[in-house]
Amino acid sequence: MAEVSEYENFTLTVQHSVLAIQHAYSFAMQAEEMKKELVHKTKEAAGLLKSLNKAEAKMKALIDQAKTAKQAQDEAEEKAGAAEATAEVLKAEKKEAEAKTAKAQAELRATLATKDAEIKAEDDKAYAKGVADVLEEYKKQDEEDEVSKGAPPKKTTSEVPIAEKSLNQTLQEIDAKLEAEKAAEKIFQLSFGAVTQPATDAE
Repeated sequence: MAEVSEYENFTLTVQHSVLAIQHAYSFAMQAEEMKKELVHKTKEAAGLLKSLNKAEAKMKALIDQAKTAKQAQDEAEEKAGAAEATAEVLKAEKKEAEAKTAKAQAELRATLATKDAEIKAEDDKAYAKGVADVLEEYKKQDEEDEVSKGAPPKKTTSEVPIAEKSLNQTLQEIDAKLEAEKAAEKIFQLSFGAVTQPATDAE
């Protein structure tokens, strides 16, 4: 009876030992699997970290590009604003120049009209004076002839051409003066047009 008990105890001990060995082996296998899984997870984490670093680098590059684009946009808007302000200033200057030009042209036309009237009056006066001088000369000549000859005045053929020559000369001088005034006026108008022409071309 005692031998049976010892055998049972031995059997139980062996069973316990086998179970312990199996348990230890199972734990070792589980530990190995866990180690392999940990290594795999570590590799995955490293890959994810690398991908994350690449994503962060791309995001930083995109942020830098966005900043550069924003800065370029701000500079472009600033330049556009400056160009618009300059255009407004030039527009105002153009209107002012046009107003001054119109005023100067009106003054020039008024001056030329006044000058033409003065020239015409002077020419008429000179013509009338020339005619009066010629008539006076005829009158004096007739009186002298009457005094010297005691006879009615007679005009010789030589006296008529002289009188006509004096009258024609006076008329020619008047015409020459008119032509000179007109030429001066034309030159002044051409000069004025040359000065205002660049402003017209710039528009």
